[in-house]
Amino acid sequence: MLSPILANIYLHHVLDRWFEAEVRPWLRGRCALIRFADDAVLTFSDEADARRVLEVLAKRFARYGLRLHPAKTRLVHFVPPPAQGEGEPHSFDLPGFTHY
Repeated sequence: MLSPILANIYLHHVLDRWFEAEVRPWLRGRCALIRFADDAVLTFSDEADARRVLEVLAKRFARYGLRLHPAKTRLVHFVPPPAQGEGEPHSFDLPGFTHY
């Protein structure tokens, strides 16, 4: 297992700098990258942007001998929670907190 310090150094190049320099300029909508050690959340205002980045992200990681965790990697429709009785809110976990 990679230590959090090494993850921060390695992923700074593999993910953070790549996202800012090569991905962000090509997106249609707003986006953000939030990362804590080896966990990350990428947010997009445009669903097509999210799908394109998810597709190339696995390829980017593979170039560096990394892979995305299949149970943690998914698209989440992240909108205000539904009114009471209108279904379950969508959520995700990022280091120990559930975000709705």
